[in-house]
Order: sequence, then structure tokens, then C-alpha cells
Amino acid sequence: MEKLIRNVLAATHLPDNDKRRVIYTLLAGAGSALSQPGDASLLLGLSLELKTASNRTLLDDWTGDRILEVVSTAHRADFWAFFHTDWFHNKISGTVSNMDYARNITFMVQVARRKKATAQTEDDKLELEQDMSALRTLAEKKCISAQPPLDFLLQGLFIVMFVSLPEVQPLATNDYIQFLVDHIASSPVASGSSQGSSLQSTKNATSLLRQCWEDRPDNVVLTLPHLLYYLADTQKEYPLALGQLVGAVPPNFTSYVEPYIQSMDRSVLWRLQVPIQRLIDWLVTTDMPGIGVWIVAIMEGLASQGEFIILRELADKNAYKIARQLAFSQRRNDALLVLRCILLGYHHSDGLFKNISQGLIPLVVPCRKTPEDRKFATDVCNLAQTLVIHFGDVDDIGTKVQKARMALDLPIVPRAEALRTMQESSWKKGLHIQNTSAGLRRKAALVQPLGKVGLVNLGNSCFMNSALRALFCSGDFSKAVLNDTARVPREMALTTRLREAFTGMSTSRLSIYTPLTLYKALPDWLNDGHQQDAAEFTKILFSLMEDEDPASKKALSSFHGTVVNQIKCSVCGTVSSNKEGFYDLAVPLTASESSLDLQSVVDVFPSVEELNEQNNNMYHCDKCQVLRAATRYTMLASLPTNLIISLNRFRFDIQRSRRIKINTPIRLARSIQVKVQDGHELQGYDLYAVVIHTGESANHGHYYTYARDSGPSVTNSDGGSSSTNSEAKAAAKSTWLLYNDTSVAVSSFEAMQQTLANSRSETPYMLFFRKTELQSSRAHPPLTKTISNL
Repeated sequence: MEKLIRNVLAATHLPDNDKRRVIYTLLAGAGSALSQPGDASLLLGLSLELKTASNRTLLDDWTGDRILEVVSTAHRADFWAFFHTDWFHNKISGTVSNMDYARNITFMVQVARRKKATAQTEDDKLELEQDMSALRTLAEKKCISAQPPLDFLLQGLFIVMFVSLPEVQPLATNDYIQFLVDHIASSPVASGSSQGSSLQSTKNATSLLRQCWEDRPDNVVLTLPHLLYYLADTQKEYPLALGQLVGAVPPNFTSYVEPYIQSMDRSVLWRLQVPIQRLIDWLVTTDMPGIGVWIVAIMEGLASQGEFIILRELADKNAYKIARQLAFSQRRNDALLVLRCILLGYHHSDGLFKNISQGLIPLVVPCRKTPEDRKFATDVCNLAQTLVIHFGDVDDIGTKVQKARMALDLPIVPRAEALRTMQESSWKKGLHIQNTSAGLRRKAALVQPLGKVGLVNLGNSCFMNSALRALFCSGDFSKAVLNDTARVPREMALTTRLREAFTGMSTSRLSIYTPLTLYKALPDWLNDGHQQDAAEFTKILFSLMEDEDPASKKALSSFHGTVVNQIKCSVCGTVSSNKEGFYDLAVPLTASESSLDLQSVVDVFPSVEELNEQNNNMYHCDKCQVLRAATRYTMLASLPTNLIISLNRFRFDIQRSRRIKINTPIRLARSIQVKVQDGHELQGYDLYAVVIHTGESANHGHYYTYARDSGPSVTNSDGGSSSTNSEAKAAAKSTWLLYNDTSVAVSSFEAMQQTLANSRSETPYMLFFRKTELQSSRAHPPLTKTISNL
């Protein structure tokens, strides 16, 4: 029988359909034809060969499947003897490469399914349980612990195994859920020949996740963080299947979103803007029922944390295009849900109300056909009536709303009900907010820790906010800026605006301050709404202050140090020397997977650099009048009271023609020692502020600051010094605070270290130190090579 089938498969004169009929006929009689010992084993061996061949055809696959089905049914004992438990273990242990797994997994699953279908005795069931255990161990090894992760196609084969054999699903629930979400997120985005199989694979993964949720509702809570992780990733385009998975999550589990967001570190809440925007983009471009409730849930979670700037940006950017989706029957329910959240939550936006309400009326009039249409018309009309009652009858919108309402005989919304709806739907419900000339400010009920003041992000202005916070905590500098009350000419706008900003930041009644005037005073290329560099902002700020007002040098003096560069020609021995001032020290950083100790990074001074042809940096000697090899020696001649160290994390990659970020982690220390002159003296410094850049890219990301306060005295609402100022200042010296735009939270040095240790993308960028005592010590030996002994 086995030879006959081989001959049929090898025949070149028969088309595949004829071969299929011949093989089917041969196997139909296999129950009586396999009379010789070993015939069944030969057929099963052929099935294994056909199903695992690298160049197998569709006919090979069909033949192998048919042999398994016939032999396992008609010759059950032979089938079980051939595919015994040791066969499973040997097959698994003998599989090395991913290619081998791809060939063998499908066949092992089919064998296990046939054994499951033909098991009769208790011994059979015990053996089958051992087989399933072996496959589960394989799945946990390759799916959960595989490094690097499996590719999408191989993941899909394991997912087929989990669908076919639920018994082999990994026992580690959270890891299993993450694997399934990872698979959906890694589905190819572009269409092509493999799109059909990719869609089926993501459908299988979604089905398995649904089963997890049904088995145990708490598994939904385990799924949400993995979903938000991918939705918040700005580096990659993700497939629609990820959005469809969000829509598939039972809506009653949206109640878990707000507590989850409240448990997040406030410094990373800004990232949630990305998943909201991604979900909105899907909502307005494709039919994806069910995602509206999740957009609203995340927005309400941000509202509960007071992140109104993010919500306002999302509303301004998306409200109109969401409103346009009300015209599409498949999208209108989700669109109305999100639009209602925006219009009722965004109370001060009468502009959105006027423009969108004009378009709501035409949607109501045609809704006469079905009960669903009428319900939709009622919801839209109620929303429009509520907004008219709140904002007033602007441009006769109220009259048009009432005409549409009467045309369909829809109910009137009472004024009291409308006002109650506005209050219950407001983003600021439960928060005491007042609108002032300085922007949105929280009242005393939401006073910031230790009377601190948050800074409003004006749209990618976190680079300025983070640097301002560190500068404000530089006591000598901020006091000098605030105490310089001399009349400043109009052309010295930047210095004046900086003083205004520091005044706002030192007034405790303003829990939030908007540094808009300072932002507008910056050069156009710095305030164009794009992300900028915090260190570059600091340099520009200091430079413009110097140019505007020579008296500013007094304030800047606390940051001013000098460096001496000496170059010795290797031929004539002539030494040239120059002294330069600096306000910050830029320290080079090399790409590394392992973390570097902060002291080792700082120990680049004093330094010796060889200038030669090999390094492509030959020195032009004035005496020789030609390019010569030379040695450059750089040392710190004098150090400032407040030392800023900027880590050179961004560089231009010539091969890729773009800026890249160096994500080398740094182990921070509370204090460092900096070598002065030739390294014989050590100057001690204490860390008091760290500007963090978060994000993998050099062109995108976010800045925030950890700092110990040493700024000027906080004033109360009357402008006088607070009665508790001395206690607050004493507490601040030992307390680290996390400043993230409007958010201010008590933290600690240990919490900062933990945050940086847990994330490759959260990296210290600017380090601010305060001088302690000068130490005459040789604990760190000076360089053996100096200009004097070169």
C-alpha cells in the first residue's frame, strides 16, 4: 500500500485530481488491505514524511492527512504504537531551528488530535495527558520564554495548536495573554498574498483571548496594560486587528480603566494621548464597533488626574472629524459617544459647539425610518439642546434645533436636566477649577505638594518647562532673577518674561501657571510648536539674557566656569593655550547596553586627546605653518556654584542621515567629585535636579524633571512670605519632587533610580549639581600625561 501510494504521487502523467481519486480509493480499503505486519507503520511513516517535507505540495498535505485519519481509525493499536509518548518527546527534543518547528508543529498537533479522538482505555488517556504535557512545555518554552521572540508565522502555528488543543495552552496566564496580544500587534499591516492567513491568525488569537475573558473576568484586567502598551507606541504602525481587539473587550470592563490610570506614575500619563489618538484615527477611517466606549474611558481616566491640557489638544484636533462620522450608520454610535464626551466635557469651548452644532441638525431630520434611527435622532437632539442651554442661542442654533425636534416630535430637554448633565459630564467634575488670566489654575482644594506650582504645556513645550523647573530650583540663579527689580527696557523682553515666570512659579496660590509670555519671547524656531531640546533651550536662554542685559551676568555667574585648552605640536613642541567660559559641561556618551556609573562619566576631565591623521583631526601649528600631529590637554580651571552637566545623548548618524538617541543607562549618585586643574584637587557637588528625556527617538519624546527645591521663598496669596515657609523649605531639602508639566508629586531619590532602571527610554539628560566643599585630595590620581611632562 505504501509503495503504491508513492508510485501514484511520483507519476508524471496523472494530474493531481486523478492522483487524489486513486489515493482515496486505495486508502478506502485500507481496513482490510493492511494484512502484513508493518504495513500500518510504513503508511504512518509516509504520512510523517509528506507532512514535514520542506518542499511539500497541497497533494502531499492532503495525502498525509488522509493516511492519519484512516490508519488511526481502522488500525488504532498500530497508530498508538507508532506515535507513542516517547515519539513526542524525541520529536520535540530533536527540533532545533524555527524552520524545524514550523514543519513539525502542525503534524504533532494533528497526531495529538487523532489520539484524542481515538483514546479508549485509561492507559490511552494517561498517555494522551503526557503527550499534552510535552506539547504544553514546548509552547511555554517557545511562546513565553523565546528570545528573540518568534516571528509572526511561527506564532500563528502555535496559536492554531492552542485552538485545536486547549489542553496545551500555557499555564502562566499573564504571559499567555501577553503572547496573544503580541501576536495580534505584530500582524502585518500591509495587504498582500498572505493577508488572508494573517487575518485568520489574528482572529484565532482574538478568539483565544475571548475565551480567557470568559473563563475568568479578571483576565480582562491583565489584557488592558498590554493593549495600552502597543497603542501608546509611536514608533510603529499597528494593524486594525489591534483596534478590533479593543472593541471586542466587554464594555463593562471599562470601569477598570480609571483605577489603572490612577495607579500609573503621573510622569508617564502624557503617553496616553497616543492610544486615544490612534483609536480615534481608527474610528474615523474604518468600521470598528465598540472602540468608542474605550476612547471615552481613557479620556475620563485622564480627566480624573487633571490632565486637561492633553484632553483639550485631543478635542481641538479631532472633534470635527469625529462629528463627520455621525453620517455613517456603522460608526455613528461610537462617534456620538466620543463627541458627547468632548462637547459636554470641554465646557469652555463655545467654538467647538457653534461649528459642530450646525452640522448636527441635518443628521436629525432624515431619521424617520427605524426605531434605531429615532433613538439616534433623540440622542443627537438631546445633546444639541443641552449645549444650547449651556452656551446660549448663538447664531440661531437653538431655533434650528427646536425646528428639527418638532419635526420628529422629539422630547424637550428641561433646563435643570441640561445643567445637571453638563455638570455630571464635565472633565472637571469633582475638581475645583477657576479660569484666570494665567490659564487654568487649581484652587486651594488641589494645592500642589509643598506649595509648588505646575507649568502648563503649551504644545510640545515640555522642553522649556523641564529646564525652567531645574533653573528655578537653582537658588542663587532664581533669587538673582527675582531680585533684579530695575526697570528693564522693552527690548529686554526675555529677561522680563523669565522674571514673570519665576514669580508665577513662586506664588503658592497658583497651583498651575502658564508661561505663555516667556514662550512667545523665544526665537521663532524655538516656539513653533515642535519638540525642541531642553539643553539647547538653556543655552539659548543664557545667551539671550547676556545679550539683552549685561546685568544678567550677575544671575548667570552661579553657572559660569572656565576650561583651559592647551595644544602641543609634536614636531616643534610649541604650546598654544586658550581659556573659555562655559555655562554647562557637555559630556560625551557612548552607546552601551550596560549602565554606566555617573562618576565615571564625569571623570572625563582633565583629558588628553591625540590629534593626528589617523583620527582625521590634524592640528595646524602656527609656528610650523602646516598641519601637524599634536596633543590636546583640557582641564577645568574654575568651577561654578551650580554645575550643569549635559549628557550628549543625541548625535547625527551619517549612514542613516538622521539624529539618533543614545539610550545608555546611567546609575545616578547623590554626589560626585569633579577634578580641578590637573586633577590634584577634587571639588564636591551634590545633585539637586535631573531633567529626564523619555522616548526612543531623538526627534520625539517628552521631558520632565526630578528636583530637590532650593528656589526662592514661596509667597502666599497676599504676596507675603508664607508662615510655614521655613518648615516647607526644610522638608524640600530632603524631599525629591517630580515635576511633569502641570503635575507635581512627592517622590524620592530611590523612586527616581527605580524609574530609570526599569526603562531603557527614560534617560537622564541634564544633571544639576550644587557645590559643596573643596577637597585637597589625591584619592583620584591626576593624569600621568600633562602639558608639563608631555
